[in-house]
Amino acid sequence: MRQTTQRVLVIFKAGPAWRSGPPEEQPGWDAHAEFVDGLRVQGTFVMGGPFSDYSGSVNLLEGLTAAEATELIAADPFVENGVFVVDSIRDWTVYVDELSANESV
Repeated sequence: MRQTTQRVLVIFKAGPAWRSGPPEEQPGWDAHAEFVDGLRVQGTFVMGGPFSDYSGSVNLLEGLTAAEATELIAADPFVENGVFVVDSIRDWTVYVDELSANESV
């Protein structure tokens, strides 16, 4: 039987407060980075970053459902201040994960 991992994929669009340039140049960057660091420490935040054209961003979360992620992401300072607008939050069943497989080697 195939082992699967349940994760949540969060896709953001650039919000009305987004200025041109990378995320670290956006209003509220320090608060957003602190929020993400807290999720990393909890083991919830697996991976994230902006699209190369800065039109949005993707986060990969684990250990929660899409419904729980929706509530959690609403507290992200970038969402609260309009830098990010949530495009979608979806439960994702991962069948192939070469990144995690390579970490245990």
